[in-house]
This record gives sequence, structure tokens and C-alpha cells, in this order.
Amino acid sequence: MSNNVSNNKTERRSFFGLLKRFDRESEKQFARQYTGEDTWVASASYFPFVSAAVILLRKNNSEFVSFHARQALVVLVLSLFAFMVVPSIAKLIVGIAAYTTLVYGAFRALQGRKWYLPIVTEVANTIDL
Repeated sequence: MSNNVSNNKTERRSFFGLLKRFDRESEKQFARQYTGEDTWVASASYFPFVSAAVILLRKNNSEFVSFHARQALVVLVLSLFAFMVVPSIAKLIVGIAAYTTLVYGAFRALQGRKWYLPIVTEVANTIDL
């Protein structure tokens, strides 16, 4: 029993250590801080259906705005797909998760920082403008 408890603690420590290491690596990768009008435009792209307009209207102006607009578009499309697929009881959970993700993304954009979402960012980077 005590061996099982110590293994469980080791797993927890390694899991949290992995999360901290991932956070540090993603912060190094996205460490540049942006300022000015770009932060407001990038933040506005997290409002539903605004991201497509931002992509079309400002696609060549700023890499930072383009990054957040593409990421917001992917989150929106995945949320809409999830709403169609999941049963009605789980739609509340999907809605809360999507809303939280969009609000946090807008917050990070207002701070002038990029935010790495493991699958979403990879898919967003494949969108060719």
C-alpha cells in the first residue's frame, strides 16, 4: 500500500513538473511582447465571427494579429462542431469551455502575448492566408 502511494505521488510530481516545463518552453517560444493597436485588434478577433473579418482585412499587416485571429477562428470552428456532435446535456460544458477559452485568449492578446494551445495552434498555423 505504501509503495502504491509513493508511486502515485511521484506520478503527480512528474505530471506537474511536465506542466511547468511545458509552460516555460512555451513562454520562451512566445516571449516577445506586442504593444499598440495590434493588441486591441487581436483581442477583438476572439469575438465570435469577427476573426474571419480580421483575417481578411488585416492579413498582411501584423503577424501577431494574424496569429490570434487564426487561433480564434479554429477555437470557434471546433466549438461549433462540438455543439453539433455532443448530446444536449454536454452542450453546457462545451459552451463554458469555449467561452472561457475565448475570454482567456482575448486577455492574452490584450497583454500583448501569444498563447499556445497545443492542438489549436498547430491547426491554426496550417491556415494559409
